[in-house]
Amino acid sequence: MGAFHLVRRAPGQGPGDETARAERSFARQGFGAPERLHAAGCDILLYRKIVPGQPANLYRGPDGGFVAATGAPIYRERTGEAALALIARDLAAGTIDWRALYGNYAVIAARGDELRLFTDPLGVYHVFHDRDLRIVSSSFLAMLETLPRARLDAQAACEYVFQEATYGGATLAEEIALFDRTRELAIGAGASLRPLAGRNLPAPVAPDPAPEAEHVARNLANLRREFQAIAAAYGDAVDTALSGGYDSRLILALLRERGVTPRVHVYGADGDADVAVAKRIAAGEGFPLIHTDKSRAPRLAPEEFAALVRRNMDAFHGAPPDGVFENGTDLATRFERAAGGAVALNGGGGEVFRNFFHLPDRAFTARELVWSFYSRLDPRAIRPPYSARAYEDAMAAKLAATAGGGAIMSRAQIEYLYPVFRCGYWMGRNNSVNNRLGGALTPFIDANVVPAALAVPLALKNAGRFEAALIRTVDPKLAAYASAYGHDFAHRPPLKARAAERIGLARPPWLRRHTFRLRHRRPEPRPWFLSDAYVGRVIDLSFPCVAKLFDTARIVEAGQYNRLCTLELLCETHGLRP
Repeated sequence: MGAFHLVRRAPGQGPGDETARAERSFARQGFGAPERLHAAGCDILLYRKIVPGQPANLYRGPDGGFVAATGAPIYRERTGEAALALIARDLAAGTIDWRALYGNYAVIAARGDELRLFTDPLGVYHVFHDRDLRIVSSSFLAMLETLPRARLDAQAACEYVFQEATYGGATLAEEIALFDRTRELAIGAGASLRPLAGRNLPAPVAPDPAPEAEHVARNLANLRREFQAIAAAYGDAVDTALSGGYDSRLILALLRERGVTPRVHVYGADGDADVAVAKRIAAGEGFPLIHTDKSRAPRLAPEEFAALVRRNMDAFHGAPPDGVFENGTDLATRFERAAGGAVALNGGGGEVFRNFFHLPDRAFTARELVWSFYSRLDPRAIRPPYSARAYEDAMAAKLAATAGGGAIMSRAQIEYLYPVFRCGYWMGRNNSVNNRLGGALTPFIDANVVPAALAVPLALKNAGRFEAALIRTVDPKLAAYASAYGHDFAHRPPLKARAAERIGLARPPWLRRHTFRLRHRRPEPRPWFLSDAYVGRVIDLSFPCVAKLFDTARIVEAGQYNRLCTLELLCETHGLRP
């Protein structure tokens, strides 16, 4: 299924108008008529995916219970109703095999007078709820339009504009929270979030000094089990990207090893390194490649652009990482990936096999990690009474809490933050949007894969050494092609790549803190769809809502300006107020 909306009613209470408001929101977002379910005093709207051809993901049991799922769960190498029937059986018997459950999803299981809801263990599929656990939904916009009022969360607004997502379970609305991936919602006589018995969650892992070959074998064993499940569930109905980097190459290698012939695409201009590499591989291996140059899309008329942006607002949960102001290719290419009932694989998260934060192998404070990666802002862009210092304090607190507390974080805790904090919150936004249209998976960020990846020593991850070893072990021929990095993956990284890595690692956090500010001291050129002539057709260019929090003239980087405009539009159209 593509979406759900649950409203819990008090005993003796009739249906309210929240469900009707939610239905209008989902219709505007592009969904068809819902399946209506009722269990444990809850009214549930369940929507099929927007692109036809995907599994229904609803199983009705002979006892009157049911199991429904949104996203793309795979259980015991099955998907759709067959997978949910097995989940229903094993949940009832207490024998569910969490190691056989893959994907990004939310599962709703009703039996008797009880209902349970849980998401994937890393929270890559996003679910939202209000403070009282009365309304739970896969749609942030449906939540926002169902609640009587909502205030803009200042910290979350800064995180979104400067860092492309909201973190630590917060959303842009103070009244709406992101579902806790470590728990399940249990509804019976009341409603509560409780630990999900029997499910092991990824945790920080100390690096294992085992030889590289042993780490390669462990990680490939996990990846091969997962890709066997994908192959069994979807066959050749798979869409995947191919670029000049590591992650898409590793996905393609694992699919080929399982005998899958996926649909392969690349985005970019003809002269881009990613496109050149992808075309060379496709020609050499004899498979078709779909090449889309998004920059060549024709400029829209201003009146057409306004309609496109509002359509994007509905399609992308209101506030996607790239913003909703674009040339019309983003949503169109996502539809193409889901066509024919294909599951879209995304290599995002493959940096769990590399040194994502580019930090040396030592402990750091949470503040130093904020300086290193979460300080992409001009402090003067935040208006009092809020401040850059308050933003950094809050971000540091969220990082420390996610890592397990403590003023100083070990390097193992920082590695753990990549899949759980960075990918769970940032990558989860795109994954959740894609799962509205069709099936979408991020195979490298899975609870069955991440623990072994976290145990790989950083010395093996630097300069892409370990991920290259994974690729050449699975598919030596594919590894032998050159990459966008200037070298192939059939050999260990050359001296030039290793030297560049060492130089990057040597930059201290206090210096990294100033990198963004130095690079973006002046306004940069903006594409036509961020010009005043076009943006002014959609929002008030005086920014009456967000100007209370931001000095909008100081937000000069194009991506941040896009998100600033997106936030203003969300506030203007949905009554979200600072």
